[in-house]
Amino acid sequence: MVKYLSEMTGNRFVRINNHDSTEVQEYLGHYVTDEQGKLRFVDGILVTAVRNGYWVVLDELNLAPSDVLEALNRLLDDNCELFIPDTQETIKPHPTTPLFLQRKTRQVI
Repeated sequence: MVKYLSEMTGNRFVRINNHDSTEVQEYLGHYVTDEQGKLRFVDGILVTAVRNGYWVVLDELNLAPSDVLEALNRLLDDNCELFIPDTQETIKPHPTTPLFLQRKTRQVI
């Protein structure tokens, strides 16, 4: 539904699937070595999305490890900001970035 609505309104969409081995670096980013052998930071998928106003679905968030949930805490509370410890940067989401949280539940029949 969210993907459909984002397409109908001309907004970029990203779904981030979570599991018990999801790492914070997938969300926030990590360092890589460039062509000159120097380290540079590459934004993670969530950082890219909130900088650019993408619609974001955090899917199966209940499966994410506690360190991932902790990294999301400031974004989901009243501060509404994302902190990247590796670069000491604090990011305010683009005004058009909605976050949608989904969780899977077990249904007993």
